[in-house]
Amino acid sequence: MALKVRREQGRVLFITVLFLGYLSCKVICETGDCRQQEFKDRSGNCVLCKQCGPGMELSKECGFGYGEDAQCVPCRPHRFKEDWGFQKCKPCVDCALVNRFQRANCSHTSDAICGDCLPGFYRKTKLVGFQDMECVPCGDPPPPYEPHCTSKVNLVKISSTASSPRDTALAAVICSALATVLLALLILCVIYCKRQFMEKKPSCKLPSPCLPVK
Repeated sequence: MALKVRREQGRVLFITVLFLGYLSCKVICETGDCRQQEFKDRSGNCVLCKQCGPGMELSKECGFGYGEDAQCVPCRPHRFKEDWGFQKCKPCVDCALVNRFQRANCSHTSDAICGDCLPGFYRKTKLVGFQDMECVPCGDPPPPYEPHCTSKVNLVKISSTASSPRDTALAAVICSALATVLLALLILCVIYCKRQFMEKKPSCKLPSPCLPVK
């Protein structure tokens, strides 16, 4: 019984291998000897893929015999392409992800342009003299040789002379309490004055005239 099962499995595997070989031969025969940037037209000739201009890319992959119906379409959002060619659009740099100000927005034909580091960040300098694309936090204590981090420390010292958020909240609570007390005193004064006025008011009985209170 086990020998019969093994023979059946071997037969299935052999048929699968033959089928995969047939598909491979069919693909090779259909595409012929077309190169990386060529597609096969309806006559069976290898034709160079279309080259798209700046801000454009092919709608589908083209090359090795495929991509006959590929057309040039605009780059997708947040992608750009600067030159003519077969290359696809590249993703735009996100200045916020590298902790830098953004000087120019990304377009279909140009990448976004990043400016200086955000406050509290600086760019490390490599041994060859180039600076990293990403800005890193200054840390505590900050490196003294980085002007961005030095200015950050100065700004913190200057802002410390002003009222802190805690002091501001405390002042707001005190002002609110004082306003409530003043409002309560005002209401009490009104009630007291009204009572005094009612007590001093002479009582009149019509039609006799009002007599002065002794």
